[in-house]
Amino acid sequence: MVYGGPDEQHELAVVDAGEATTSEGDGVQIEKKGDATVLNWQTSSSRRVVTFGCGLYVYILGTSHSVRNPSVLLLTCSPDRNSAYNYWTLKLPDERGLFAPDVLASTVILKAGYLMRNATVSSGCLNLVGDFNATTAIEVIGGAPSELTELTVNGESVSFEQDHDGVITANVAFSPDITVPSLDSLEWKYIDSLPEIQPDYDDSDWPSADLTYSNNTNFNLSTPSSLFGADYGFSTGVLIYRGHFTANGQESSLFLMTQGGSAFGTSVWIDSEFVDSFDGYDAAMNSNKTYQLPKLQSGNDYVITVLIDEMGMDENYVVRENEMKNPRGILRYTLAGHEASDITWKLTGNFGGEDYPDKDRGPLNEGGLYAERQGYHLPGAPIADWKASGGPTEGISSAGVAFYGAEIDLDIPSGWDVPLSFTFTNGTSEVTEGSLASSYRVQLYVNGYQFGKYVNNVGPQKSFPVPQGIWNYSGTNYIAFALWSLEAGGAKVDGLELSVNGTILSGYGDFPLSPQTGWSDRQAY
Repeated sequence: MVYGGPDEQHELAVVDAGEATTSEGDGVQIEKKGDATVLNWQTSSSRRVVTFGCGLYVYILGTSHSVRNPSVLLLTCSPDRNSAYNYWTLKLPDERGLFAPDVLASTVILKAGYLMRNATVSSGCLNLVGDFNATTAIEVIGGAPSELTELTVNGESVSFEQDHDGVITANVAFSPDITVPSLDSLEWKYIDSLPEIQPDYDDSDWPSADLTYSNNTNFNLSTPSSLFGADYGFSTGVLIYRGHFTANGQESSLFLMTQGGSAFGTSVWIDSEFVDSFDGYDAAMNSNKTYQLPKLQSGNDYVITVLIDEMGMDENYVVRENEMKNPRGILRYTLAGHEASDITWKLTGNFGGEDYPDKDRGPLNEGGLYAERQGYHLPGAPIADWKASGGPTEGISSAGVAFYGAEIDLDIPSGWDVPLSFTFTNGTSEVTEGSLASSYRVQLYVNGYQFGKYVNNVGPQKSFPVPQGIWNYSGTNYIAFALWSLEAGGAKVDGLELSVNGTILSGYGDFPLSPQTGWSDRQAY
């Protein structure tokens, strides 16, 4: 097959093929040059056919014409390169199911549109396997049995016609009737995923951040003990710190240098009172910010809680810079009126750290949010005990982290490829004209697999595909969303949909489910 672009001049030479005549169309110049017959033409929208004495037919395709070719060899040229994508050469296996090298292979040549996967011929029957995104006319122009007895497409018998040249024509019907539930119709349940700011929270089982050295030899410590997450085995997802100190009444501010990678964010609380956040932006790998604190009572004990959204490790973009070793966590801090050593720190991250329990989903699947540490993102989580909720689109009224879970039933028939994605609408309902979008972050999970992090004030991604296999297309699925509001007024997802991104009649076959280990009580802190 040969093809070109619009308004191009093409030339083709055939040796020892006999006399050539134009049997359809015009505008093809034919000239003998020694043993060769040379065809020369300007691309156009109309089809031309040149027939040689040896039985070779050369079809010069136009954009709106189909091809009929009784010869063994097909040569095509089209003024529209895209039209060439509608033609397929499918190698036929031999009687052992093996394929010969291309130059020796028998092939079926056909026009069929979206995607043709393979073909087989047996006992006068032609079997085609492919994908179709519309009612499709099939035209087999070479390689089929000369007297076809049956044509099957994706295992289904299809009526066909075969003319005296052996060309086969048929139609594949496409009539999808597939819908998915609205997320607003689900029975959402809610649980607070930031109990760490409550006065009765006990962090005694958390690791103490008491290492006076760092395993990261690229960076010298600027704190009395290391507050790099990786030094304590926490290298993915949200990191949570709790700093304990006794007030002296001079704590007017807290300076924090935090680092989490591009577009990361940080939120700070003093006891249960929200202080402020670093919302993050695309180019910000770290943050140097001074947080103004409320008046504290001298002699009372307080806890600083810091959430850091760890966005993954850096790539080593600059040679010899070792950027991949950039630490994640708190790099430096200053509490007004105090020495750095006056604060004792605890921290946590993903449950188990480097000894994570979920080997099916892997080490990057979950971070340090309370709901993640408890395994509430996994199917079978005890959501029946949680509060009823309107879901992420209802949102929360203050800074913090909400966790929502719901079950969703899918009934997509076998034989259909239906790509699904979660689509967010940028949240602006709480924002005044001219200001930035409200700052919140959403992590989404399907059957325990984390499949996206939406950062509303950064973006730009708002559509998150989740493939079949993670989804159970013929049963009940568990979905969950962690909503982190970085603003005192809270946040809600303005719009959230489960979108159908295509409906394709597919010959791929049944799709196995990925491992979907369910929830069990982790006894996590």
